[in-house]
Amino acid sequence: MMSKRIKIACIAALLLNVTAQASTWDDIRAIEAAKGNPSTSVPVEPVKPARWSTLTSGQRVNLNDWRVVVFMQSTCEYCHRFDPMLKAFSEESGLPVTAFSLDAKGDDAFPDALQATPEVMVQFFTPGMPVATPTTFLVNVHTLATYPLLQGAVDKPALTARLDEVFQIAMNGSAR
Repeated sequence: MMSKRIKIACIAALLLNVTAQASTWDDIRAIEAAKGNPSTSVPVEPVKPARWSTLTSGQRVNLNDWRVVVFMQSTCEYCHRFDPMLKAFSEESGLPVTAFSLDAKGDDAFPDALQATPEVMVQFFTPGMPVATPTTFLVNVHTLATYPLLQGAVDKPALTARLDEVFQIAMNGSAR
């Protein structure tokens, strides 16, 4: 089992699009303002407003705290069916997706997919879990807790139902 430090380094690549916490920028701005030179203050990324989703249990989850990770291949016929639906779902819901490609090539839905390195593969595909495409995971962007979602292509209602189920598992504190 790889250390937590290595897991953080491997998964950090998928979180490149996650912006810094506003409180850090607020601290830097306050330090700069205290120096009396407001022109040197660091520009602050706007804080994304919470995107709440209500689960069937009644619990609410902020989608800004989560990201779907999909493993795909450019030649996978199931990916060609699933990936456009996943991308459209992401755009509609606001739940971001990071795509990793097993063959270092994207597809129409995710043309800029990241190369799935051996280190990333080990972090997501636990021993005994088959490597198949598409395979999706749900990741908490703050804790890097990872939850398997699906293997194979499904339709939007099946994806939505599975996300609801996994969000409830995550909210109750069970992760790998």
